[in-house]
Amino acid sequence: MTSVPQHNYWGYTSPPGTPTVYSLTNSGSIRVLWALEELVGQSVLESYNLKSFERSKTTHAAPEAMKEGFRLGKSPTLTVSPANAPDEPPTSFAEGRLILQFLADYYAKGLWDSETPQDRARDIFFQEFAGTTVSTLTSLTLTMDVIPEATPWPLKPLLKLLFVPLMSVFKGKLVEPFEFLEDTLSDEKPWFGGSKLGLADFCMIFPLDTCVARKYFDAAKYPKVNRWLKTVHELPAYQRAVKKMGEYNGVKA
Repeated sequence: MTSVPQHNYWGYTSPPGTPTVYSLTNSGSIRVLWALEELVGQSVLESYNLKSFERSKTTHAAPEAMKEGFRLGKSPTLTVSPANAPDEPPTSFAEGRLILQFLADYYAKGLWDSETPQDRARDIFFQEFAGTTVSTLTSLTLTMDVIPEATPWPLKPLLKLLFVPLMSVFKGKLVEPFEFLEDTLSDEKPWFGGSKLGLADFCMIFPLDTCVARKYFDAAKYPKVNRWLKTVHELPAYQRAVKKMGEYNGVKA
């Protein structure tokens, strides 16, 4: 039986060195790229390496080369060797939320630490809420939306009759989460992490950006969430992350 290398665990006493990110266009890598750009912009990380890959034009799947970083070829993946031993085989980190936690633990120097225990609990909750409730409903809605789009004639009209009503059902299920997010934000707590930017905000950006791009999100109904989106989109670190991704939500940077 082939042994599986340890991943998502830093087993060294020395700190990690310069990280490498495996990023796929139009993917949740935006969360990690934005976080890394924040670290570089705040001068707590000197630099990082980026290996960027494009999706297949026909299947939209990731290329086999993505498996260089992690055997499942997931995006994002982060690999890193010890700072004092850069030639050591790198440790792989997969799953966006866990990568963000690793960056917070080993690189951020308290930059994203919550100011109160209440904000800490809030940040943890919305990390999970973004990755399960919001992302899951967004993915289901998107799946029902794109299947007819990708289907050739003469099946396209038939599949539209089948999938458009299903898409509308899942789109409707996003209303309550959007209302909950709207009620959460305030002048005192403008971030999902609380009074300051937290890991929850990085986790939340991808599903909400997708909802905006696919017109599942009505900005007029959720002005506080829309203000949060506008604030994020105006951040230089976020803008640099989008450019480095190359193509995001179907728009080339």
